[in-house]
Amino acid sequence: MNDKQLTFIRELNQIEYDCHVMLNQEYAALLDDSISEKQLITLNQLEKKGRMLTGELATLLNITPSAVSQMLNKLEKKQFIRRFINSDNRREIFVELAQGGIDYLNLNRQIELSIIKRFYAKLPWEDLQHLKRIMLQFKAIIIKEQSIDHLPDD
Repeated sequence: MNDKQLTFIRELNQIEYDCHVMLNQEYAALLDDSISEKQLITLNQLEKKGRMLTGELATLLNITPSAVSQMLNKLEKKQFIRRFINSDNRREIFVELAQGGIDYLNLNRQIELSIIKRFYAKLPWEDLQHLKRIMLQFKAIIIKEQSIDHLPDD
């Protein structure tokens, strides 16, 4: 990659970052800014799967069971999740969304819809389709590169 391409990509990254910051500033008052990225991933996964074991969350987030427990303590204090013992195996703990977590995710969806209507809807449909194709290509590259990085050494 030459210097001109590198400069261009840095500008692209800065534009993306600036947009993210502007949207965060506008909508920050509506959301609990103390929610970490891993906590949000946890809430989204619990919504998708219904309930999960704490060990599954540790694997998914690539963190230790102790770190999962600490994270879940914070979410439980906010009444975003609830934990309960697996009746079939008392050493396992299930986690599921509580009403606070459901409400938080619903608010996230309302904000997303507002962003779509106020900003994305002003872009031409063809540009949005092109942006999606580019982002899917970028995602595929990341997935491929990450799988190469995790191959066992010979």
